[in-house]
Parts: sequence; structure tokens; C-alpha cells
Amino acid sequence: MPSAKPLAGIRVVDFSMAYAGPICGRMMSDCGADVIKIEPTRFSDGVRSNPRIFTHFNAGKLGVQIDLSDPEGQQLAHELIDSADVVIENYRPGIMTKFGLDYASIKPRHPGLVYCSISGFGQTGPDAQRAAYAPIAHAASGYDVAHMGAQIHANPQAQTRPQASGIMIADMLTGAYAYGAIQTALLGRVTSGLGDHIDVTMLESMMTLIPAHQQAAQVVDPPQMGGFLPITASDGYIMACVVSDKNFDGLCAALARPDLHDDERFGRTSRIPNVRYLVGEIEQWSATRTVAECEAHFNQHGIPCSRYNSAADLFDEPQLQHRGAFTKNTDEAGEYFVQNLPFQFASMDNATTRHAPMLGEHTDAVFTDMGFDQTTINAFRDRGIVA
Repeated sequence: MPSAKPLAGIRVVDFSMAYAGPICGRMMSDCGADVIKIEPTRFSDGVRSNPRIFTHFNAGKLGVQIDLSDPEGQQLAHELIDSADVVIENYRPGIMTKFGLDYASIKPRHPGLVYCSISGFGQTGPDAQRAAYAPIAHAASGYDVAHMGAQIHANPQAQTRPQASGIMIADMLTGAYAYGAIQTALLGRVTSGLGDHIDVTMLESMMTLIPAHQQAAQVVDPPQMGGFLPITASDGYIMACVVSDKNFDGLCAALARPDLHDDERFGRTSRIPNVRYLVGEIEQWSATRTVAECEAHFNQHGIPCSRYNSAADLFDEPQLQHRGAFTKNTDEAGEYFVQNLPFQFASMDNATTRHAPMLGEHTDAVFTDMGFDQTTINAFRDRGIVA
């Protein structure tokens, strides 16, 4: 098995905070890149508000603190970028320009740089300066309304008020798109020798989740979408997807209900509009059986089916244990699991590095590697330029 990971030799300077940018940087780190995380000097200790979350998004990175508001700090950042292949940033558009660290300022001195900007609405345009968090992107993208509509189609009694997701879908999805875009630009650089400026938005990332709804919005009398409802078992709920005729045949066999074949409500084109009635028929069987029994029985009959797991259930899930989906981490927050990347390579181990940097942990090492002596680094620290 080769020891080198595919991104070995790639240096990334990661200016991003929160989630979307940091998860992109961590994906690059897990695949072998040397990722230097830049944090401001205003932090005074190495304990983040939630060190477990911080580790998930920043494991494997080198931690450096620089005061980007100081011209000398900006010069140090420039010198770091000069040695890098990739920059990731998710400041509000215009902030990096204020620091003199925007792509337009850097490109003349480093034309091979791949520079990735992540924002809510884009680097330019009438909404560029709007603040955005994941729930804003969910609402603005049409995702929340599409999700609500799918629920109402499946169950007319469903709540008609949009429901905000408590899950940071936009952050994780945007980070993944940013990762893919960076790899594309790095591949393009192999032949052109030139980098590029990548502009990734949370808004458009979320829009990619609803292509069928976008198309339906452009036609008269669009077909109903949705059609999946939780199914009651004796000790919880399952999800079963009766999508194809083959799935439906399996369902009729699993329930010992051949009569359902003759029910006009459940024909090929009428199943989705009548899904709540189909679920009612299923629950006559499932409500007296456990989740485990339902899941096993339906899967044996070729019906895609799963129990509803909680996050806590995942650590003991046999399939995830088989795949090595988690790495155990130990730090000031205790001992806990961090999820690895959802893709694996046959030729290498890309499980996450266990260690996440303390604030400024690698400042001296990184600047020593750049050629600064310890006296100079100490002088920077005394003036508050680094920490």
C-alpha cells in the first residue's frame, strides 16, 4: 500500500471559520494536504467553545495565529500564501480585499494559486453583502418550501408552516462542493500552469438538492413529488421506499397481501398521491412487529428499508464499524469519536488525523520553516502580530 496520500505535497492556507470552509480544509488534510489554519490573535487560550466540534472540522491541520488587521501580519500572510497551492476563505465579501489578501491582489505575484471563496450569496451581485448561515441558505434556496410541499403531498394533514432544519446541511454541502471545485482547479493547473478563483455559494449549493422541483415549477400542473412517510412499528419507526413495481411486488409478498395488486389506489401512477393510504395498509402489519423485525423482513423481500437511527446508534452500527467510519480522538474534551470522510481509497488509509491544533500551536514551527529565526518570531509575538 503506498504511503503517500493523493494530495501529499499540496499546501493549503485556510482562513475560514465556522463550518463550510473548515470542513473543506479538513477533507484536504485527510487526503494528504498540508493545511495551515489561520486564526486571529484575539483568542487567548486553546479551548474553543466546543472542542469536539472544532476537532471534527479541523483535525490534522496546523494552527497559526496572525493579526490580519496589522500590515505586518498581512505581509506574513502574503508570504505564507506565496508558499501555498490553495487558499480557502469564507469571510464576508470585501474583508479579504481590506486585508490586501483577495485574489485580485495575490494573482499577479502567484498566478498558479487556486483561491476558493465561500459565501452565502456570492462575491458579487445585489445580495453579496447579505449575512448568511445555513438556515438562511435553506430558506432562500427553496429547499425548505420544497421539503414542506413534499410532506404535504404525502400527508395533507401535515403542518403547512415551513420548518427550519436544525441540521447544517448548507455548510456541509457547500464545503463538499468547494472541495470538489478545488480538485478540479488543481487538475486544470497541471496542464495550464495557472490557478483560478473559485466562488462557491451556500445558496446555489442548496439549490442543487431540488432539481425536480425547479423543473416542476416551470410547467403547468406539475406531478406530485414526495411520497415517503415514516411507518409505525411496535417500538419505533421505519422508512420503506416502494418506488418501483418490483418493490411493490415485494411489499405485497412481505405483507401476504396479493389483493393490493388489484387496488387501483396503488397502481404505478397512483402510488405517490395515495402514499398515506399505502402506509396505512403497511401499518396493519408493522404496528405489531418490532423495528428490527420489519427492517429484516422488508429487506429480505427486496424493499429498501431502514430503521430510524439516532446519532448515538451510529457508533455501534455493524456496517459502519466494518467500514471504519470513525476515528477515536482524545484531548481536553475527553475521549470521543470523529467521523472519517465518506469515501475510501483502495490504495491508502484516509482516516482523519486524530489531532486538532490548539490555538497558535504551530506558529513557531510554520514560520521557522519559512526561514524566520526564533528571535524574529518572538519579536512578532511581542508586538501582537502572531500568537
